[in-house]
Amino acid sequence: MGITRAEKTLGYSATTVKADEISMARNTNVTSSLQGKVAGLQIQSTSTSPGTANSVVIRGFGSINGNNQPLYIVDGVPLQSSTIQSSGHTISASGINNIPSDDIASMTILKGAAATALYGSRAANGVIVITTKSGKQGEKGNNFSLEYNGGMQARQISVLPKMQNTFGQGWNGQQTFIENGSWGPRMDGSQQVYGPIWNGQQLIHEYSARENNVKDFFDIGTSWNHNFSFSGASEDKKVTYYLSYSNVSDDGIMPTDADSYKRNSFGFRGSYEGADWLKVSSSVNYSKSQTDIVGSYQGTSVIDGLYEMPRDVSIVDKKDLSSPFNTPEAYFTPYGITNPYWALANNYNHLDAKQLFGKIQVDINPIKDLKFTYRFGFDYTDYDTKEGSPQISLDDALIDDDMGYPPSAMNQDGYVFARYYRSYELNHDFLANYSKKFNEKYDVAVNAGLNMNERGNTYMTGQADGLTFFTGYWNLSNGATKTELSEYQSKRRLVGLFGDVTLGYDDMLFLNVTARNDWSSTLPMGNNSFFYSGATLSWIFTRLMSDNNALTFGKVRMAYGKTGNDASPYYTGISYNQAYADGYYDFDIAKFPMNTTNSFIEKNLSGSKTLKPEMTKEFEVGLNLQFFNGRFGIDAAYYNRITSDQIHRLPIDPATGYSLKVTNFGEVRNRGIELLLNTTPIQTKNFRWDLNVNFAMNRNKVLSIPESLEGGRVTIYRFSAGNDAVYMYAEEGKPMGTFYTYLPQYITDKSSPHYGSPIVDEDGQPVLGTSVEDTGFNMNHKWTGGVTTSFTAYGVTLSATLDVRSGGHMFSRTKNLMQFTGNGVVTTYNDRRPFIVPNSVQVTRDDVGNITAIEENTMPIKLTDQTYQDYYNNYGWGNGGMAYLIDRSYTKIRNITIGYDLPKKWLKSLHLSNVAVSAFVNNPFVWTAKDNTFIDPESSTVGNDLSGNFGELYANPSCRVYGCNLNIKF
Repeated sequence: MGITRAEKTLGYSATTVKADEISMARNTNVTSSLQGKVAGLQIQSTSTSPGTANSVVIRGFGSINGNNQPLYIVDGVPLQSSTIQSSGHTISASGINNIPSDDIASMTILKGAAATALYGSRAANGVIVITTKSGKQGEKGNNFSLEYNGGMQARQISVLPKMQNTFGQGWNGQQTFIENGSWGPRMDGSQQVYGPIWNGQQLIHEYSARENNVKDFFDIGTSWNHNFSFSGASEDKKVTYYLSYSNVSDDGIMPTDADSYKRNSFGFRGSYEGADWLKVSSSVNYSKSQTDIVGSYQGTSVIDGLYEMPRDVSIVDKKDLSSPFNTPEAYFTPYGITNPYWALANNYNHLDAKQLFGKIQVDINPIKDLKFTYRFGFDYTDYDTKEGSPQISLDDALIDDDMGYPPSAMNQDGYVFARYYRSYELNHDFLANYSKKFNEKYDVAVNAGLNMNERGNTYMTGQADGLTFFTGYWNLSNGATKTELSEYQSKRRLVGLFGDVTLGYDDMLFLNVTARNDWSSTLPMGNNSFFYSGATLSWIFTRLMSDNNALTFGKVRMAYGKTGNDASPYYTGISYNQAYADGYYDFDIAKFPMNTTNSFIEKNLSGSKTLKPEMTKEFEVGLNLQFFNGRFGIDAAYYNRITSDQIHRLPIDPATGYSLKVTNFGEVRNRGIELLLNTTPIQTKNFRWDLNVNFAMNRNKVLSIPESLEGGRVTIYRFSAGNDAVYMYAEEGKPMGTFYTYLPQYITDKSSPHYGSPIVDEDGQPVLGTSVEDTGFNMNHKWTGGVTTSFTAYGVTLSATLDVRSGGHMFSRTKNLMQFTGNGVVTTYNDRRPFIVPNSVQVTRDDVGNITAIEENTMPIKLTDQTYQDYYNNYGWGNGGMAYLIDRSYTKIRNITIGYDLPKKWLKSLHLSNVAVSAFVNNPFVWTAKDNTFIDPESSTVGNDLSGNFGELYANPSCRVYGCNLNIKF
């Protein structure tokens, strides 16, 4: 906002991360460089595939409708952040991903409502303020400086599911020829055939475990990054300039470059001071990127083909796609999956994106203590995304024996999907700042401003099915049937009037009051104005103490603030769809256009004329202490935040003519503590050790939801598959993201000698409830923490970052898949021999379901028929859907870096001011909970916000990254 304050005066929590900490790990997405460094900031890398977006949440999830990401402000201008959910990945099309880490001077995380109230309605979830590097004179009196910073990285797979290596291809304990599971006999090393007989030929292999068959599929991914910058200033420093160019080329772990990310970024920042009273500055940033993604989903995807592979089948032997045995024509299994190499070569998912953003700013100082500012901020984004799945059309003409299931069962039409998206944001800011010190004891700073914001977007979407050319020609004209063709535009405006006053006394006591009123076009006419404010008080109590070497600084702070949040466009009235168009309704009674006549019908969403803004209220109290002149520091905070009047679309009776209605409802509370310790345990002339520790604990609770809505709960996300079904709810009285599923039934009568025994049926299988029940698990971590440390001696610096998340649960389709296919270790329980469910009982019930008799169970689960396999596939080995909820705790070393600055005396003859070399490894080690031997718990395939915390559906594996870097300054 152009407002500068001394850190000691702040009455709220604000944590700043400097440039060297951001660029150290050389992350393409700069938010990854914040992991483990800031208390209360949760950054989740939803995927390690190049070009994917992170989830960034400050102080927990407050919004049920799924918008919990912070607002990014770059040099005073809001930054658009567009993400695309595609094929199990959240892809970044614009925003923070487009800012090179080498261009950033600092990132400041503003957490509380009092700190963010000035930034408008999008700041309810916190603000990350990014200050980019600006022009300055070079070292040794030079008017300019040149800098190169770049290097290479190697990406290696790090986390894969733990699989059994005892039993091979088969189903129900029997040998089969075409199964994609490992429910067969014990592997014995014999030579066996498998797959169909094609043209008189059949595959043969050794019936032995391929222990690393999945791991061997992946490559070492490589990436390069280069950043050049040219910075300078005139001799009188009235003119400054900064030019930069950044290039990133990142190839993932999949064979070929099917998973890759390329970005070129250009930046310019300049300023001119024509006189003491006038300054003109500007910033222009342009980024162009290309992203290719390998989809993760059920069916003909790479990861599904890998994880369903029998343990005795070699994957690397299937590279040759000229062989019909490695294509759908004669692939060994036609049960909905295919050769991962074929899937890699024949599926398509590509994104082209561009973003142009920046500002033009004029500052005028008519008198010494008064400054007027006008700033025009702009942000334009466009992206074109296209994805396609190949046509499979088989006639089985050369199949001599399909072994009971023909390859043509894999046939599919294939499709091409395309979306062309354009968006813009314009901001006009008019600011006035007055700052004055009176009588050496009193400080006054007054800021007032007007913000006019306009945002608009348009996109066109098309899909064509039934491809003429089975693959490679990803064009809508390749489809015989056009199943979708739509266009959408939206525009919204917001005007905000705000003020900020800070009063200071004797450099000891500071009172700050902020207020803002917004008028939003997305709220009902005549009721579109909303006001929110904040106040902070800070007291530096050490000003009253005599100087001492122990406690050198102490401050107590308090803050209270409100932030408002308006609605999405077009939630207040009625909008229309083309009536009964192809693909919109699934019947052919009447379609429009009809005989060249078009028609429209109201959408199924009923708008609200009484819609109110969502409001967030937060109270915060904190303490800052510095001991021994900054050698030991403490920053502690307690906060209590309530988000109410949430804007959501609720299901209503279709008899009204609508199925959804927009309304305000619900209240969510987040409260917790944050602690940051900054220490320098050792500091000598030639050696320094820094050690920083952060800790945060957040408790989330849904305070209210209408009883009429699903009995007081909202479905956030669900996975429905029979007894495996898992639901995640926001439910009144419980933490956000509570998991429900079908649970096993136990004897609950405490007076019974069988109390706590599991109930089984006549086949010895567990009995599950008939409706989903609360598991007692939720998605939220109990606490998070991090440790950063660095050792510096004689130009060498060794640093590391540790990130810890404790508690919380998530759904894992990968774990679910391991037991379904028989590849998981758990499926070898009792060596797959018959067994009785331990301590189980059988019961007799009366007509109304009451238990009348209990007997000890003697019926074993057998291997000779399907009951043994059903125990895992249908009953979650006695745990129902809870079997697929895993503890999402982890401990990760995020980064280890060793760097060396060459001695200055070596550089004199080369006219260089600095040369530094470094080597690093990102995510070298990860420790997960005991029940998670399957995935990296950060993985998510269902988004980067609230729903993304449900878990993963076939997530691609995570990686560790090794790299080296060279920095040269002229």
